[in-house]
Amino acid sequence: MRPVVHVVGGGPGDPELLTVKGARLLQKARLVLFTGSLFPEAVLGELAPKAILRDSKGMVLEEIVALLAEEAQRGPGVVRLHSGDPGLYGTLLEEKEALEGLGVEVEVVPGVTAAFALAARAGLALTAPEVAQAVAFTRLGVRTPMPPGQDPKALARPGLTLAVYLSGMHPKRLARDLQEAGLPADTPVLFGHRVGQAGEEVGLTDLSGLAHLPARDTTVFLVGEALRARGVRSRLYDPDFRHRYRR
Repeated sequence: MRPVVHVVGGGPGDPELLTVKGARLLQKARLVLFTGSLFPEAVLGELAPKAILRDSKGMVLEEIVALLAEEAQRGPGVVRLHSGDPGLYGTLLEEKEALEGLGVEVEVVPGVTAAFALAARAGLALTAPEVAQAVAFTRLGVRTPMPPGQDPKALARPGLTLAVYLSGMHPKRLARDLQEAGLPADTPVLFGHRVGQAGEEVGLTDLSGLAHLPARDTTVFLVGEALRARGVRSRLYDPDFRHRYRR
């Protein structure tokens, strides 16, 4: 049997937002490698009571891969815990490629990303019938550049909901860029700081108010008209709309 590392999406930090599979793997884990700057170790102690907990925030990729591969060779129960979902703004691809190159199988377990947790916390939707039917995940290019045409300013347009990550230290720049792209100053903005963790703060403002928010890490922004959509109705449950399940 090939050695296996389970890459688990830990969600935004609230243990009740873990998937059942993720929680089961943590309960059985022998080693959990996690990022302490993003996931509270105190919570992990309860979720993975049998595991050795290792914080990866001071490690480089080669050290992470070497540790995971070595422990996986010793036996099952090795978990690489990512915050949110492993496939969004994480290191899934590089870790998976390196581990597979060493003969280690990688199984990925998805997690709840912060944008979804934030919308749920506020009781709002990212899409609304005939208002917004598209969502784009993006970030500001700060220490690492963005590919051309993929930053918030390039993507901003009416009817598109933006989920902006890794930009909490630059709310004024984000507000300026989006207004320069043509979004009105009263475009709704939902912000969430440390969503699902101690010290959580969630609030609704607009682009003019966004410029005055404090600069804080671990903040995600949702921007778009879907956030204030009211009186909308999906055709799916309209009595005049026919589909294969209701004729």
